[in-house]
Amino acid sequence: MKKLYVFVSVLLISSFTFAQAEEIWKVTSLDWQPFSGKTLPEGGAGIAVLRAALKAEGIGLEVEFYPWTRAIEVGKNPMYAGYYPSWPEDVLEGFSKSPVFFKSPVGFVEPKDKPLSWTKLEDLKDKRIGIVQDYGNTPEFMALVKSGVIKTEVVQDDLTNIRKTAAGRIDAAFIDLNNLDYFLTYDAKDLKPKLQANAKTVDTKDLHLAVNNAFSNKKAVEIIKRGLAKIDADKIIREYMGKYMK
Repeated sequence: MKKLYVFVSVLLISSFTFAQAEEIWKVTSLDWQPFSGKTLPEGGAGIAVLRAALKAEGIGLEVEFYPWTRAIEVGKNPMYAGYYPSWPEDVLEGFSKSPVFFKSPVGFVEPKDKPLSWTKLEDLKDKRIGIVQDYGNTPEFMALVKSGVIKTEVVQDDLTNIRKTAAGRIDAAFIDLNNLDYFLTYDAKDLKPKLQANAKTVDTKDLHLAVNNAFSNKKAVEIIKRGLAKIDADKIIREYMGKYMK
C-alpha cells in the first residue's frame, strides 16, 4: 500500500507539473510591422517581447492575426487574454492596461516635396490627414478630429494611407514611425523617393497588452509584470531588428 501511495503521489506531482507547463494564453493581434504580423519571423518584434515575458513565467503564447477592429472584437472573447499591441487610448472598457512592453514614436508620413509645417496640431486645420479605423492615435489629435478642426480620411490599414499620401490624395497620414520605416524599406519601397517622416514627432507611445477582464487567469496583469521584470525587452527589440530587419 505504501508503494502504491508513493506511485500515485509521483503521478499526481508529474501531472500537476505538466498542467502548469501547458498553460497557454491566446491573444489577438494585427499586421503592424515590425512589431506584429503573421508573415514576420516570430510574429514580429513586439510579439517576441510578449512571448519572452510569458515564457519567463512558464506560459506559452498563441497569436491570431486580424485587421485591428476585428482583433479587438475577437479579443473580447473570454478564451483570449486580450489584444496586442495596444496604445493606452485603445485599451477599451472591459479590458485592463498591462505594464508597458515597449515604446515607439508616432508622427506623420508626408510627401518630400510638400512637407507639413506646424508648431501645434491646430496648425494642420487646412490639411487632410489619413488615419486608420479605430486607432486611438493621441488624445489631443483625436479631440481636434472630433471637434472638426483637423479633417481626416479613414482607411483600414497604414499601407493604404502611405499609398494615398504618395499619390497626393491626402496631405499626410498619422503613423507609427517604426511602422513607416518598415513599409518604406519593404512593402512600399518604391515610394521611398517620394515620402518621408515629418520632422516633428507627435509623441512616443507606450504599447500594452489590453488584458481581457473576463479572461480565466485573473492574475494576468501581475504575471506580465513579473515576466517583464525577468527579461530585457529593449534588448529583445534591438536584437530582433538587427537579425531580421536589415
